[in-house]
Amino acid sequence: MSAFEAFVTVHQYQLAAIPQDLWLPLFMKLGEDYLDAGKIQGNYVELHYGDPLEGYSLHLKADQSMAKNSEIFLVDHAWTTTPETARKELLGNPKLLERLEGMMDIEKDDEPELSDAEEEEIEHDDDAIQTVAEQADVSLDEAKKALEEEKYEVVNAIMRLTFSEDFKKESDRLQEQVMGQLIASGKAQEKEDKVKKEKEERLKKRHEAWMNDRVNSVCRHMWSYLQTYSYSILQQDGQPTTQTAWYMNDEVGSALAHASDPNMVCIPFIFSRGASGMIPYSVMFPIKDINAGEILTCDLVPKKLERPLDRAAYLLAFESRTVREERRVHDEELIEAYKLEQKHFIPDVQTAQPSEQASADGVVHVYSTTQYVRDHLKLAGAKFTGSPDSADLLWYSQDFEEWDKLKPGQTINQYRYESCLTQKQHLADLIQDTWGSPSWMPNTYNLTTQLAEFVGNYLANSKSSEPNLWITKPWNFARGIEIDVDDDLAYLIRQHDSPTPKIVQQYITKPSLYNHKKYDLRYIVLVRPGGTVCIYKMFWVRLANKRFNLKDLKDYECQFTVMNYSKFPMTQLDYKSFIHNFEKQHQTQWDPIQKEVDHAIRCK
Repeated sequence: MSAFEAFVTVHQYQLAAIPQDLWLPLFMKLGEDYLDAGKIQGNYVELHYGDPLEGYSLHLKADQSMAKNSEIFLVDHAWTTTPETARKELLGNPKLLERLEGMMDIEKDDEPELSDAEEEEIEHDDDAIQTVAEQADVSLDEAKKALEEEKYEVVNAIMRLTFSEDFKKESDRLQEQVMGQLIASGKAQEKEDKVKKEKEERLKKRHEAWMNDRVNSVCRHMWSYLQTYSYSILQQDGQPTTQTAWYMNDEVGSALAHASDPNMVCIPFIFSRGASGMIPYSVMFPIKDINAGEILTCDLVPKKLERPLDRAAYLLAFESRTVREERRVHDEELIEAYKLEQKHFIPDVQTAQPSEQASADGVVHVYSTTQYVRDHLKLAGAKFTGSPDSADLLWYSQDFEEWDKLKPGQTINQYRYESCLTQKQHLADLIQDTWGSPSWMPNTYNLTTQLAEFVGNYLANSKSSEPNLWITKPWNFARGIEIDVDDDLAYLIRQHDSPTPKIVQQYITKPSLYNHKKYDLRYIVLVRPGGTVCIYKMFWVRLANKRFNLKDLKDYECQFTVMNYSKFPMTQLDYKSFIHNFEKQHQTQWDPIQKEVDHAIRCK
């Protein structure tokens, strides 16, 4: 087998998306690690700025044309990252940060320096104020003002305050006296060191703030450039797991504009070098005949988005890279799609009838796979059985799936369709199907199936100046994993591409607070087969660690209460103490609130 044949065998699934005539040229370029950014820009294309896009766009040169499937170009990845690590990577790599700023056409402020006034302010200290006040026989405030007016020159400040003909004659003597006192006290060098350190500390803080602002800007713009690909890796147990990489193409690949009817394709290609590992690239080739001077375009919308309005919604994350004729032409249709979801109705809930049947001997026969239940169930009317077939009550610690094998009268500690409550997207669907859009439920959307409706809601909020903060949550994760709060539309839209499917929900900006902090209450609820709901009167309280505000959206301890699975300390509170203090803080009674909680849990 030749090297080319081996290449085709190893990469056959990726090559299926590439015309066969281009396989050999691609193989040759990959073998030489021949990146085309320099060649293509020199021979075929040129970057335009501000025409027709606000930033950079890629065009064939005026003296060049390109036939369909005639060329294939190898494009480097400028950056591969994850949403969780992007900020840290940029802060630690100033050269990468500067490169990305250039690619995204982000203007940055000059590196901060201390102004002359600030340096003079630092050099001024309490000792100088005290000296001027004593020598001129004035208050400390008057001495400070004189120093500021004389740019912190001690002698000049004293002269300003004590100006007279006699004092003029004494000015030279006073200058020598003051300097002599400073030198004799040994404070001159001490002051110089102190001033130098304060200047360094102030400049360091300003530089850190400058870097953070630059990183924040790149992190907000990057969603218009990042692309994804998925790959499998073997875990320690030998089972494969899928990983998703977020990457940004180099200056050439990132300058491709979006068009629904594109003339180019640009797709990731993971090149396997055998034992040497794998190298990610992108490959780019024409899928139409392209005329001289024409802008080069690709389709940035995922193929799985089939509804036209979902495609339009997704494109708002790439507005700066979308050709003019496709920009913001569907805003009103998206808002209308959102409004059609806003309905409210009273559900017709049917209560199931009890199905329990007592055993003939009056004893409840229990079968359990849960050791804790077997160790601690001591009720006189309960008796364990070794067979599920002879049990009245089944108590499983694992998911039960054999629902069709349950016998009449058997009760189990699970519900067949409990995922409609335990998985966030199903809970949202259940509420929307049953109540529509009730006032007690923040607007919630499945980003996989309701992208257009969410974006319509966001656009409607923007027009009416409503708050536009949203929280994204994975469908089936708990413990605060991958939950985030943001107001950036591009970021929220691109969560559609997350390897973990997510919902997006309007963030509650005025929550009930305890000691100015967010809290959650956890209840134990018993639901009997007949639909009777019993709520344990004791509940568990978890508190955020920091005061709630809307400025620090990325501060986990401020926005969230789930600390027991994180690196942060957990604050818990006895429910009786919580009630007592809550009543005092809010000048209210807890009983009516508890009745509302019970009402909400029972859905009545």
